Amino acid sequence: MSKICILGNSHLGALAQSEAGAKAFEAAGHDVVYWGAAGTLFPKITYKDGRLISPAPSRSRIISGGRYGHLDLDDFDTLLVYGGSVPLSNAAARIAARMTTLAPLSGAFRTAALNEQIALWWQDRPAGALMQAMIDAHPEKRYIFTPDPLMARNDAYLARISDPVLLRQVLDAMYMHCQTWCDARGIGFYRQNEHTLAEGRLTTHPSFSTNSVKMEKGEAHPDEDFVHMNGSYGDVVMADLLTLVQSPEQAVRAAG
Repeated sequence: MSKICILGNSHLGALAQSEAGAKAFEAAGHDVVYWGAAGTLFPKITYKDGRLISPAPSRSRIISGGRYGHLDLDDFDTLLVYGGSVPLSNAAARIAARMTTLAPLSGAFRTAALNEQIALWWQDRPAGALMQAMIDAHPEKRYIFTPDPLMARNDAYLARISDPVLLRQVLDAMYMHCQTWCDARGIGFYRQNEHTLAEGRLTTHPSFSTNSVKMEKGEAHPDEDFVHMNGSYGDVVMADLLTLVQSPEQAVRAAG
């Protein structure tokens, strides 16, 4: 039986709610462990001497069902970084707002400016440095990465979108940057399934966000939480991830 660790932040809750996903992975011969740290704690995870060191091991142990405070990488064949504090929606909206000020300039200049802003955005993401540290120390393992899901459709976010076409271009460019970074390191990349999207693929459909649950405490997120997804979303992602894990080569989910 292969051992897989799905590590990440509070977005792990959606996957952990997926009973169908857990059964499918087990039936396929995979032992899945969840591990990570929520919120501002995830960026504080570090790599040292074959282990991921949690800034809050007691909480990470809860997430892993009592199995790991700190994570021993030698115990796993595949390490899947899920979410990893790589939010797209708000960052894309901010970049799109900046890009509107460049409308009078040439297309080449706007493209270069967009790529530069996205590179700076990715540079600040802790997941990239963490994955690089793991790969450098354990190149024999398999790695897969997926960013946070897009924010669920809500009036406040939609009110920020003045140019949906531009926002879609920014999101596509952000996904492409992540994919290119992963491809260069042999990391499998998973892009959010298009069947979970809404508003011209700018947001997640709200049906995948209602009744989401906190990973550690099992409590429901507030109704106004449009960031975290539910078990139905977890079902979709877990099915896709199982296909990706079982593919003979690192693959990219075609979506969006």
